[in-house]
Amino acid sequence: MTNRSTLPLAALLLAISALLGACASGGPASEHSYLLPAAGEPAASDRLPRVRVDVAGYLDQAGLVVETAPTSVHAARQHLWAEPLPSQLRRALRHHLAAAGAPTRGRLGVSVTRFQGTADGNARVSGQWHYRAEPSEQEESLERSGRFDLTRPLSRDGYPELVTRLDAAWRAVAQQIADALR
Repeated sequence: MTNRSTLPLAALLLAISALLGACASGGPASEHSYLLPAAGEPAASDRLPRVRVDVAGYLDQAGLVVETAPTSVHAARQHLWAEPLPSQLRRALRHHLAAAGAPTRGRLGVSVTRFQGTADGNARVSGQWHYRAEPSEQEESLERSGRFDLTRPLSRDGYPELVTRLDAAWRAVAQQIADALR
């Protein structure tokens, strides 16, 4: 008879300990979403070249990417882009190009191969671009292209700092492109 009366008590104690254990663990980790600062800013001018931005496959995901070694990367699970990275990069690039006085016509294609944190504490942005001006009656068609590989050191740890430094490197890429097109 004592065996039967201890069984419900043991089950109750087990349920209470499981509940307390779940509360003590803090539950699932919270997610943080990030936007590039310039992605929220309107371009200073509507007169800009048509811009297309493509990113490497491993960058085209929700999580911010960090290199963990020269040949390996990790995509964060709780630190996510608030919207697809190519859309943010395109808007931020248009904003920075307008501020840098880029040409008003033509087509600009940018291929981003790196947009990530590095194991040695930097933000790294790499890729290439190609611009083609639309010919007019007075001008010939102009084509230019170039590569970029920029790093910006992180002044402190954390994903918010990484996003800020990635934006700074992206601004420098826009300046390089605008300078090459003048």
